[in-house]
Amino acid sequence: MPPSAERYSLSALNRLGAPHGADYLLLNDGGDRDVLEGSVVQRDLAFGGLLVLSRVRALRSYEARSRSEFRLSLAWLGQGEAHLRTRRDGPLRMVGDTAVTMLETGDGPIHASHPAGPMLQGLNLSVRDIQGLTDERLQDRLTALRRSRSRLAPWRMPPALRDGVCSLLEGYWEDDLAALLWEGVALQMLAHALKALDDGPAADAVSERDRGLLRRVHERLVEEPEAPHTLASLAALACMSPSALRAKFPRVYGQSVFDCLRRQRLERAGRYLREGASVQQAAHFVGYRHASNFTTAFRAHFGMPPGAWRRDRVPRPARSQ
Repeated sequence: MPPSAERYSLSALNRLGAPHGADYLLLNDGGDRDVLEGSVVQRDLAFGGLLVLSRVRALRSYEARSRSEFRLSLAWLGQGEAHLRTRRDGPLRMVGDTAVTMLETGDGPIHASHPAGPMLQGLNLSVRDIQGLTDERLQDRLTALRRSRSRLAPWRMPPALRDGVCSLLEGYWEDDLAALLWEGVALQMLAHALKALDDGPAADAVSERDRGLLRRVHERLVEEPEAPHTLASLAALACMSPSALRAKFPRVYGQSVFDCLRRQRLERAGRYLREGASVQQAAHFVGYRHASNFTTAFRAHFGMPPGAWRRDRVPRPARSQ
């Protein structure tokens, strides 16, 4: 992705959104103001999809709304925050490293709102023209989906696929090789997005009451990741059975209870390391009994061991002359 930062006004965003059926508006402001700063790149894919790569900072709170037409899309956030909803589903909160399949069949728009301030890095892959697809199997599957209702289906991107996406976003691949690799990665993401629709129950199976109870659990994991949480204790907090918690939590947050806990622990450990804590201390502070288990989990999450991550980020004292 080009390193140069650009500013995108509301009218510029709407021009960018037209090919993939999205309209943009400011939430707390009016006029044609600057909304984003950074880089937005669109790629037409050979199989018929459109890929949008974004690395931007939101200057103002804004919302994207889909038009009342068929569209299958997936969104992945490597960094940032978004809030999604349809007429029947949501709100669904997306945070860093979350993926969501969005099926729009014309029965109501999908709304995606973004707060001002946070850095957003991720991608959106969309398909609108079914007849323009080069794969007949994909044509048949999407034609069948047109008879469904609009819905949201959160899912977790496999680590190997996520690493491939991140390497492409960082610009390690260029020109025709980048285009070839993007095509393959995009098809893999599309397969996972369709599987999420097949596997996931209808989002309205989670009632507003249960969403509020699940929010308790999520807040507890964010506030106290170091605590010795168990499925039974978290289920009691949510006033539901362990099996119900295990089934309903991913429908709202796009990850299992313990995937969420692991992420919160590791993100907090990263902050401790950045502040100067040793690897052993950081592991202890976030609830890991064994530094070896912590190191394995940290490497899987951040792509490097905690010691190397710490050395790269803790300022070194200046040498005396």
